[in-house]
Amino acid sequence: MSPAFKFILIFGVSYLLMSGLYQLVIWAAAPGPDIFTILVAQILPNFIDGIELHSFPSKSGIQIWNNQGALVNIMEGCNGMAVWITLLSFTLAFTGKPKTYLWFLPLSFLLLQIGNILRLITLIQFKIQKPELFEIFHTYLFPAILYAFAFGLMVWWVKLSQLKLKKQ
Repeated sequence: MSPAFKFILIFGVSYLLMSGLYQLVIWAAAPGPDIFTILVAQILPNFIDGIELHSFPSKSGIQIWNNQGALVNIMEGCNGMAVWITLLSFTLAFTGKPKTYLWFLPLSFLLLQIGNILRLITLIQFKIQKPELFEIFHTYLFPAILYAFAFGLMVWWVKLSQLKLKKQ
C-alpha cells in the first residue's frame, strides 16, 4: 500500500470513527447541550463581566445573556471539538513516535481550546460593543483563524515526526 493511500485511509477511518463517537455524545445529551459545549460555556463568565448562562429553548445549546438580554448562542459547533477531531485524525494518519503522541495530543487539545475560548470571548465582546462586526467575524474571520491555527499545529506535528525520523 502506498504511503499516500495509507495516510488517506487512516485519516478517513479515524475521522469517521471519532466524528461518529462525538455524534453519539451529542445524541446522548439531547435535548440539552453536550458536555464539551457546557464546559466551554461555563468558562466564559470568568473572562467577561456581567454575562450569565441560560438554557437555550428548543435547541441543544446555551445562551449567553447580559443585562440587555440574549447575546449569543453557544452550540455544538462552538466548542472546538470538530477542529480537534480533524487535527487528531491528521496526527494519527501522519505517524509519529508513541512518546510524542503522549504529549502532543493533550497539548494540541489544550492549545485549540484556549484559541477557541479566546475566539468566543472576542466574539461576545464584538456582540456587546460592535454588533455590526459580529457576523463577519463569526462566520468568516474567526473560523479561518482557528483552522489556520490547527493547520499550524499539523505542520508542527509533521516537523516533529520528521525530526524523529532523522535521529533514527
